[in-house]
Amino acid sequence: MWRLINREIGKVPENEEKLELRIGNKLISNPTEITDKMNTQFVSTVEELLKRKSNGSVCNLKIKQCPNSIFVYPVTEEEVISLTKGLKGKPTAGDDDIPESLVKQCMQLIKGPLAHIYNLSLNSGVFPDTWKTTKVKTFI
Repeated sequence: MWRLINREIGKVPENEEKLELRIGNKLISNPTEITDKMNTQFVSTVEELLKRKSNGSVCNLKIKQCPNSIFVYPVTEEEVISLTKGLKGKPTAGDDDIPESLVKQCMQLIKGPLAHIYNLSLNSGVFPDTWKTTKVKTFI
């Protein structure tokens, strides 16, 4: 995956290495198709983990209704792109070990999966600990 990303952003010459993905007996060499397959796998894995978690007795992911609650509209791909434009594009990595500069360069490829993950988090009420901070940011 990193070879594909580096090649797409121009860090590795395109002819240096042929990228292939084998799914069962099928060999895929088209970078766009490989990216689509990996995105699909990533999204379905997250959905499967949430299904397992919600079906278990340990945690019920359904949010109970509250008269004092708020409604949050689903995150759109356009919002993800818009918020990404505010990143400085630093080459250093954050808590997720992914540099801002890489996120900005790959945004067109990852906007869908990111919006999906954000929406799953909002719908389930489950958020990564790194998203829970005391800092409050206002986006206008």
